Amino acid sequence: MRRFNRLARGATQLGFVDILTAAILLGILLYAATLQFSVYNRPPAAPTPTGTASSQ
Repeated sequence: MRRFNRLARGATQLGFVDILTAAILLGILLYAATLQFSVYNRPPAAPTPTGTASSQ
């Protein structure tokens, strides 16, 4: 019974493994976010002409 009480801890009692897991998951999510939104850090591309406009 003593071992069961140790495993049945409350939700507010975080252990070292819990904090380590949260830190790793946060790092993965932040890395994925920088990859996904890295387009905002680049300068805009030069527009390519799509048609011929004749000026008179």
